Amino acid sequence: MKTEKFLFINGQYNPLEAKEILSELYHKNINFNKIKNFSSQIRFGENDPMALNQIEELKNNTEQISNLIEEAKTKNKNLQIHSYIEIKYEE
Repeated sequence: MKTEKFLFINGQYNPLEAKEILSELYHKNINFNKIKNFSSQIRFGENDPMALNQIEELKNNTEQISNLIEEAKTKNKNLQIHSYIEIKYEE
């Protein structure tokens, strides 16, 4: 199976920058899954369980990230963020 890995975020950010970057990414992904679920409701009359699970997981991650950022802000610390996107073909 072919797998490609791409560097997505790589840097040091103050808490405000980190919050802005990560909040925007998570917000967009949550909205994407809300629209996906809404589409399933309209087209098939039922929820998309994968989209709902993804929304829940993203919301939990957002809360944990917010707590981490607040802790860094309280301690007057910057955050190093390294993120990759890994893409592989489905078999």
